[in-house]
Amino acid sequence: MTRTPDDLAAAARHLLLPPSGVIHTLAPGLRARAAAALLRLALDEAMDGFWRQVSPAMAHSRGRTKALCLEWYAPCSVARQWYAVWSALSAACHHHTYELPPTPGEVKAWHDDVVELLAALRQGPERTEA
Repeated sequence: MTRTPDDLAAAARHLLLPPSGVIHTLAPGLRARAAAALLRLALDEAMDGFWRQVSPAMAHSRGRTKALCLEWYAPCSVARQWYAVWSALSAACHHHTYELPPTPGEVKAWHDDVVELLAALRQGPERTEA
């Protein structure tokens, strides 16, 4: 089964804001961390889709390489926002005993950023010169 980045973002939103009548057995902190993992996966899938349009070989590159090259093909603001949100979500996905987990409010803010980035990446490349 293949999930689109939009499906993953919607699933994250359901974890963060469950519909009325739905009772989760997971604590809000665990749902926030799971939502962060789904949002990071959505960003990774969107980035791969973007690079398949621009240069299919780049879809097999490492995440940091794709992020560094993104500013040549998308607006710089999108590239910077993508890296900032991706980095924050990456940190939120890993459990550290010395750090607090992300709050549901933080993950909701990242969700809004991810939805905005998915729309920006869906538009395809802006510049083609490298």
